[in-house]
Amino acid sequence: MALINEHHQRRELGAIGQLLLKGEDAEGVLLTIRNRLPDSGRIVVNLSSWYVEPSCRWFAPRMLQMASAAEEELFTDLTPSPEACRLNERLGFHTVTDCTLFYPLPLTAPRPAGARLSPLAAMPADTLPDAMRDMLEDHARLGCIVAVMQADGRQHPLVFLKTTTRKLPSARLIYCEDREIAQRHISAIARHLLGQGRLALTMAALEGERNAGGFAAHKSAPIQVKGVWNPRFINETYSELVLLPP
Repeated sequence: MALINEHHQRRELGAIGQLLLKGEDAEGVLLTIRNRLPDSGRIVVNLSSWYVEPSCRWFAPRMLQMASAAEEELFTDLTPSPEACRLNERLGFHTVTDCTLFYPLPLTAPRPAGARLSPLAAMPADTLPDAMRDMLEDHARLGCIVAVMQADGRQHPLVFLKTTTRKLPSARLIYCEDREIAQRHISAIARHLLGQGRLALTMAALEGERNAGGFAAHKSAPIQVKGVWNPRFINETYSELVLLPP
């Protein structure tokens, strides 16, 4: 919780969540972890760690409705339970990814690469907009792997969370403007991550993409959003995955 508090205070993002009170007793909690999209500055609210005591479960839908009511904000739920998925859909959320793709990097790296990844420290100061660089530097300080990929005549910022998958040191792609670009240049990403000691990569995707790059889905894992959202945009930055490490 300390990391979430520090992030909200430094970025002036307000309260980190909501409490459901019955008299003076807390009967429920819902974290509302905010961040600003680096390209537009629009607020994204990630809903997390929702719990309501059984005696007050009747009020839980109203609690979620109130937390996701602001029309000027975007909302994400990165780890919804099946019950939360159904309730989210009633409140206007839609599913943008439903599984996690798994890439064993030693098998991926030898393929021809039409892209190159550079660490953030190697990029000239004026290469990226200030808001984007701030987001990348934040996640580097939080222990993530941060890189900029040169591909298709453009620069694509990437953020990877260090994880463990099937007992392998791995990385999860948590920021990419378009995951199809990452899939198309997966060999270049694999080489960079192998150099960082990672042996596998995971990313959120759709079941229909289970053969993207020739690798099967790792597990079912829906992500839901409310608001106008590019369905190929991966943005799990400033979420519980990063700010509430296990």
